[in-house]
Amino acid sequence: MNLEPNIHVIAAALADRSRARMVCALMDGRAYTAKELAYTAEITPQTASAHLKVLEREGLIAPLKSGRNKYLRLASPAVAQLIESLSLLSSSEHVRRAKPRGATPAMLEARSCYDHIAGRLGTALLDALCAQGHLERRGDELSVTVSGEDFFSDLGIDVAGLRSLKRPLTRCCLDWTERRHHLAGSLGAALMTQFLEAGWLVRERNGRALRVTANGQRVFAEHFGLTLSDAESPKALTA
Repeated sequence: MNLEPNIHVIAAALADRSRARMVCALMDGRAYTAKELAYTAEITPQTASAHLKVLEREGLIAPLKSGRNKYLRLASPAVAQLIESLSLLSSSEHVRRAKPRGATPAMLEARSCYDHIAGRLGTALLDALCAQGHLERRGDELSVTVSGEDFFSDLGIDVAGLRSLKRPLTRCCLDWTERRHHLAGSLGAALMTQFLEAGWLVRERNGRALRVTANGQRVFAEHFGLTLSDAESPKALTA
């Protein structure tokens, strides 16, 4: 019996530039039609259809039907973690650059990493939660403290319920642009969902960028000790 993982199969599926671009487009956590993904990759719908069949066959994307429409999304958080890690490796030659290739100022400030928050805001939130004692960090391991249980409950997040899920509650995810960790796992996903539903963050119409609203600036200052001194400046985020 051959127990060796077929890494080359996944690598081959992502090796094509058009397929890679479509998978990266899905990193915002939303589902798109084949036509929309074709537009993103700058290829014809017919060519995109063939590429998407490869990605779906290898378990990297999954279909989502709504009425007569078929949408496509990343198959799991594990796929998102893989793409984020590959993004980090692929930009290693640009470490000394002020802005990694492909990252807009808005994406550097705050963006979705599939279903959790990345960018400067994501890393600052993790630092703040640890500094406030709501998360305890040992190396790359994170755990929710007693005070954290109450803190997240006040935000409307049921930590006990999240623990019952198969997905890890907390996980450190190495940020592609910051080269530091942000919070992933079911708790990271719950935080982004809560922030979006409360109107503290809004998705930009196109791409992965997230924008902090005026109300969000107030909440982040009150609850996390984070301030945006200038809403138009992505460099103004401080802890």
